[in-house]
Amino acid sequence: MDGVPADVGAAACSAFLVAPFVCIVDKSIISNASGRKPLWQSIKDSFKELLVRPHVFLRRPEFAWIFSLYGLTYLTANLTDSICEVKSVDKTIPKFLTTSSVNLTVCIAKDRAFTRMFGVVSPKPLPFATYALFAARDSLTVFTSFSVPPHAAKYVQDRHILSPERALPAVQIACPLAVQIISTPMHLLGLDLYNRPKQPVASRISFIAREYLKSTAARFARIGPAFGIGGVSNTFLRQKFQLMGKEVFHQA
Repeated sequence: MDGVPADVGAAACSAFLVAPFVCIVDKSIISNASGRKPLWQSIKDSFKELLVRPHVFLRRPEFAWIFSLYGLTYLTANLTDSICEVKSVDKTIPKFLTTSSVNLTVCIAKDRAFTRMFGVVSPKPLPFATYALFAARDSLTVFTSFSVPPHAAKYVQDRHILSPERALPAVQIACPLAVQIISTPMHLLGLDLYNRPKQPVASRISFIAREYLKSTAARFARIGPAFGIGGVSNTFLRQKFQLMGKEVFHQA
């Protein structure tokens, strides 16, 4: 396919754009949930390293995990779009299946690594329930990031709420943010099952209630760049790179 270089380039550039911020928030949420370091202190320390010693930050394994996660997710979405465009088939279901499969696989591996790196208990296998909660959390995010926006944008356009030029970028940011209201408790419960096994239900509910608002705010800050800004950037750069490729082809 002629569009593969554009798919790869857009995915790599978009992943590099959002990876530092997402890495900092992910690390801080897990460090806070485990009791290793307070959320805002962890965010402050990580941003300081990014600004003062970027060469050290960009070599850290947590950055490599996040860059790989979103690079592969964006690339899968782009390649699926390209194949569906060539085959002239609707891309809603194929895009959800391919992106969620890749995102879930890499994200759960990333969460396993982060939970071990930034937890306070000795490294141990993640409970099955934690895997299941992380999978449900990520499925919701992927679905609202890649499959819902085209339909939501059409709905917004048809009702003259936003112009066609603004509708898709707006819903690409709004949809994955909105679903964090539902998915944050899944994330917190998954972490708590790992960090504090054999706790009563009341203790887990108390933990989620205590951490919900600041964790939801942090996940807003994480998902906004990752699937909102990153998604908009990926779509924009893919279109630009495709146009550049066509111009080079016609000039050759």
